[in-house]
Amino acid sequence: MRTNTALQVIFAFFLGLVVVAFVGIGVNTFYPEPDWTEATQAAHANWQLITGVVLLVCATILLVVSLLLPEVQGVLSNGVLLGGVFTMVYAVGMTVSSDRSILRFVVVAAALAVTIVIGYLKFARRRAAAAATVASAPADAPVTSEFSGRLAVVEQKLDAIARALQP
Repeated sequence: MRTNTALQVIFAFFLGLVVVAFVGIGVNTFYPEPDWTEATQAAHANWQLITGVVLLVCATILLVVSLLLPEVQGVLSNGVLLGGVFTMVYAVGMTVSSDRSILRFVVVAAALAVTIVIGYLKFARRRAAAAATVASAPADAPVTSEFSGRLAVVEQKLDAIARALQP
């Protein structure tokens, strides 16, 4: 079972890398970088900013898609999520290298807002829903074996911490 989990993490990470490569190559294919000369420095700065915005939009779409994938497709969802995160990093990097201060700030602020919202929806909301489900279960309801196993692992770790902290 451990091997499967490790392979799932590796696959999700690799899928994220392939997704960002696909988006980056796609953007550069259809919106190529202008030739770099001293005379075209302004054009290059505009290209960096526009490319950053396009990448930000692509990253946001990827992050939203990762939220829409069903729970049973966790590996694919996590891979798409990582691809969106990596694309967001690429977008911020491209935007930061532009010399348009105010627009650069707006793009990075948008990236921050999207990242916080998606992070909340992906992680905090699901944990709150899971906690509400467990709390609303009747006291005499049977506990699933998966939940029991996870609880046993947490209890073992807490016991080990308590033993380690004892003088």
